[in-house]
Parts: sequence; C-alpha cells; structure tokens
Amino acid sequence: MYKSLCRKVILFVMGIIVIFPLPRVLALQYENAAAVLLVYDSLAIGTENEGNVEALQRLLASFGVKLTVQSQSDYQSEMMYQYEKVISLVNEPELPEASRTYADDLEAYQGDFLYIGGNVPAKVKDKLSLKLQISGQESIRLSVGPFMEQAIQVKQINYIAEAEGKPYGRVVSASNEESSPYGMIRDGIAYVPFFEKGNLSEIAMSYLLKDWLGMTGTSEHYVVFKEIYPFSDLELLVKLADKLYDAGIPFMASVRPVLSNTDYPAMKRYLETLKYVQSRNGTIMIHAPAVASTISELDRDLRGQMESFIDVLAEYGIAPLGMGAELYWSYDSYYVKKAMSLFDSALLFPNEKLMYKSRTNTSQPFASSVYRLQPEDLEAYEYKEKLMKPLPMDTAITFDFFDNEAELNEEVQKLIEGWTTFADYKAGEHTVKTTKNNIASRNGILQINGQSLSLVSERMSIDSDYIYEPEQAVSFEKWFAVQNKLFIGIILIAIAVFAVLFFLGSRMYRRKYYK
Repeated sequence: MYKSLCRKVILFVMGIIVIFPLPRVLALQYENAAAVLLVYDSLAIGTENEGNVEALQRLLASFGVKLTVQSQSDYQSEMMYQYEKVISLVNEPELPEASRTYADDLEAYQGDFLYIGGNVPAKVKDKLSLKLQISGQESIRLSVGPFMEQAIQVKQINYIAEAEGKPYGRVVSASNEESSPYGMIRDGIAYVPFFEKGNLSEIAMSYLLKDWLGMTGTSEHYVVFKEIYPFSDLELLVKLADKLYDAGIPFMASVRPVLSNTDYPAMKRYLETLKYVQSRNGTIMIHAPAVASTISELDRDLRGQMESFIDVLAEYGIAPLGMGAELYWSYDSYYVKKAMSLFDSALLFPNEKLMYKSRTNTSQPFASSVYRLQPEDLEAYEYKEKLMKPLPMDTAITFDFFDNEAELNEEVQKLIEGWTTFADYKAGEHTVKTTKNNIASRNGILQINGQSLSLVSERMSIDSDYIYEPEQAVSFEKWFAVQNKLFIGIILIAIAVFAVLFFLGSRMYRRKYYK
C-alpha cells in the first residue's frame, strides 16, 4: 500500500515536470547567466580599432552572458571581485599601462581572466608560460576551424612563440611564413594577441570564448528577413514564404509592430500575411519600434503598446517567439523594462544610431540570443569544407526584405544552392509573456496559453471597404430607425382615418341627395 502510494506521488510529480518544464528551465537560465566584466582601455574612436568593444559585446551576448562594460579610467577598487570572469581589451597599446588599482586587483583576482591585445600582464605570462615575439605593422593570414582569411593588415601584433595550454586558430606572418596560435587557454586564463571588428578574428574569438565561458551546447544557423512593415509588398512576402517552404528552408521574419489603429484593413492584411508566413514554416519575431529623439518616456506607454501588439497577434493565431533590436537596447533599463522583458529570446543587431533613454553599463541577458551575420560577411572568408558547419554560437544570416521579385529570386536561389543547413527556430524553447497571453514554443510546436496552434492556414481576402468613423458616431441609428417606423405608422393611420371619413361622408351625401 505504501509503495503504491509513493509510486503514484512520484508519477504525479514527474507528470508535472513533463507538462510544465519550460518556465522553470528558462528561469534557471536567467539566474545562471554568467556575470562577466569587460574592461577596456579606450574606444579607439577614429582608428582601425573603433567598434571592437561593441563587436565583443555582441559575441558575448550570443552566449547568454550578463556583461558589464567598464573603461579602465572609471574602474573602482575591488570591482572585479563581484564577477565570475573578467576580460581586459587593449585597443591602444601605446597608452599608459592600467592604473595601479586595476593592476593590483587583477594580480589578486582568482576568477577566470581573458586578456586581449598588447602589454600582457605578468599573471597571464606566468600562467601560460608565454614567450612572445612582437612585430610591427604587417600582413597576416588567419585560420580557425574551416575558415581562413588572407592578408589581414595589423598595426602591431604579439606572436605566441611558446605557450602551455589549448591553442585556438593559427596566425601566419606574410613576411616569413612563421605560424603561431591565435589564442591560448589554460585553467581559466586565456590570451589573444589581437581582435578587430570586421575580419575573421571575430569568428576566431567565438571559438575561444565558447570554451572559456564553459558553454557545451550545440549551435545552429538561422536565416532571417527583416525590415518588414504593414506597407511592405506583402504579396512579395508570400512569394518568399512559398519559395522557402518548397525548398525546405525554415526562416524567421523580424516584423515591425503596429502600435495603433490595429482594426484597420491594412493591419488585417498584415496579420493575414504573417499568419500565412507562420504556416509556411516561418517564425515571427517582433522588431523594436522606431525611436525618435523627440519622444520622451511620457509620450507613450511603450510596454502597453508592445503588449497590445503581441495580444493582437496571439488573438489572430500568430505566435511571436522573440524580439529583434539593436544591441544598445539591451543596455538601456527603460527599453529592457518596457519591451525586452516580455521576451526571453532576442536577435541583437549591430548599433546603427544610439538613442538611449536610460543607459546602463550592464546588459540584459537572454535565454536565447542569436548572433547576426550578413551573407557578405561569410563570403569574405575561404572555407575549406563543402558543408557549412554551425559556428560556436547560434548565428542568423540576415537579409533586408527585398524591393522586387528579381532580388528575391536571386537570393533565395543562393540559399537553395548553398551548403548551409538552416534550423527551425521554433524547435527551440522560447517564451513571450504579456498580461493576457503566454506564448511558447517547444520541439516545433507553438502554443498560446497552453493550446497548440495549427500551422495550416489559407489566406483570406480583407475587404478594403472600411468605415473609419468611430462607432459612437453611428450609435443613434436605432433611434432614428424607431422614429422612421413611428412616423410611417402615424401616416398610415391618418390615411386610414381619412379613407373611413371619406367613405362615411360619401354615403351621408348620397342619402341626402336621394331624399
């Protein structure tokens, strides 16, 4: 009896775990996001190293890191002791060495440490048994995994002549063909001689970062189409969805939200198209709304508007699974609180125009964060294998939505003929929550409030004949209808009375005449 009761209790608990695992798993991923401190010497504005900090931020975001970014000049005593891992990025080795406070804290720091650039501290040299060969400006060849890039120009580089640990990639000098590792790791201490935005060193860094951060999961390639609006050529979007579906290529559409007038025919056509895209193995992402410098926090309820748009999608049977935004959104407490916190998954694009409202130096981590590349980024590298293997992090190959069918056909044909296998984003675990709706995906199944969605959809035609007047303006119709009926009744009664009087009068007149 006791054993039977225990067995029932265990089965009940296991059933709860099986049915409701997603929210708890995601909560743990948020709680367990690695806390990393990135300290840089300079943003190197106006030099070839400008943008290196942002490039490293995007790489770290793709691994789900909670990153704090700090300049050496603003570093406070014992700050690094609050973090599990610390990265030091040197953009300008000609600058004076780190402050005494930073150097002393680094010497005593017991966590994992990654150093990038010149002026290597003694702690790193000793741990890796580093012997360096310093070279001035020259051309190098860099290879990592199946990738290689020729003729990268470097201003100054430290070649790793000797070291103990695990090597990553190879750097070959064009002047003497000598080869050395791109990076090294040993017992949590790592060193990389150079890192520069826009060349293969970004991808090379990702291989080292994955191991240094202790990431063990698999990664995927995705294809994303962005800059999709209600006024875009929706018929072209349908053709794109059909072509990719027929080719067996799952894809993602990062669509712009509509924050008002969601009952207009244009919005209905937008919804109908997005639902059809979803039925053709497309995943819907919500792109961040445009930000204008003249708009203040008080001008609109951003969270309310974002929730409203998500709810409109959900009511129409569309399940958005994440948010697309420029990187700086994840470093702004206003945007995080009002919009990004509704999602546990994100696609972070490079910054184009910084429009902070409440800037912070610590990022919002996501359970799923996809690194963005454009097709031309990969085309710049030589690839020694036929099949394109996934990079160390989840990666999205992104396209701006096309202006015409010729462009669409050309790019889709390249995807079909290419050797990259693209994954279905909804096969992963993603959650979007508003006050009204809980949207989730798992193993390719979309759910809204626990109900699985059917992915079979036929497009409906939306009537363009629409009355744009508010409903209140026609609220007297019933009263006018009653009045009309009343007046018609009175007229009919009057006619009947007149007819009766006419008949009686005629009879009385004829009797009098006959007498």
